[in-house]
Formats: sequence, structure tokens, C-alpha cells
Amino acid sequence: MKWFRTAVISASILGVLWVGWSFRSGNAEAIDLDLVAVRIPNVEVWWALSAAAGLGLFVGIVFVGFAWIRQRILNRRYRSTIARLESEVHQLRSLPLAGSVRAEADESVGRVSFGQG
Repeated sequence: MKWFRTAVISASILGVLWVGWSFRSGNAEAIDLDLVAVRIPNVEVWWALSAAAGLGLFVGIVFVGFAWIRQRILNRRYRSTIARLESEVHQLRSLPLAGSVRAEADESVGRVSFGQG
């Protein structure tokens, strides 16, 4: 099975290299790149397209990364709030009920004074 994985990875790498070489050779002519404030002469088309794709990928990763980090921070806050509320519910469950037989017995024991007056 290891040889199959190695063959698939090798074929994938060769395929990516072939696609990259075909892209470069198919877009080798030079153009003048006119930006808003700058003009860059004699830029090969493959380089301009690769730079544009790379910049778009970078911007997308930054936005998705910030959204992911924000979601992780919110999840951490929610988990701590849930833990705090669960401990409060546990404390409330361990309190005796008002008006129950056990609560009245506990109050009567607290009022008894032994050996005084």
C-alpha cells in the first residue's frame, strides 16, 4: 500500500509541474502592466497572473483566518460561561429546599442551645 501512496504522490507532483510548465510556456509574452499610479513595462503574462492569484489567495487566507480566530475566541468564552453556569446549577441543586422536612430539622437544630439558661 505504501508503494501506491508513493506512486500517487509522485504522479501528483509531476502533474503539477507539467501544468506549471505548460502555463508558463503558454503565457510567455511580455505586456505592459498599467496599475492606478504605476506602470510596469515588460511583465510576462504568467508572472502577472501568478502574482494576482497569489495575492488573492493571501487576502482570502487572511480574512478566513481572522474569522476562524474570532470564532475560536467566542467558543472559548461560551465554554467558560457554560462551565460557570453548570457549577452554579450544581451549587443550587445541593442547597436544601425551603419548607422541606430536612430544612425544618436543620433550622430547629440550629436554634437549640445546650447548657445555657
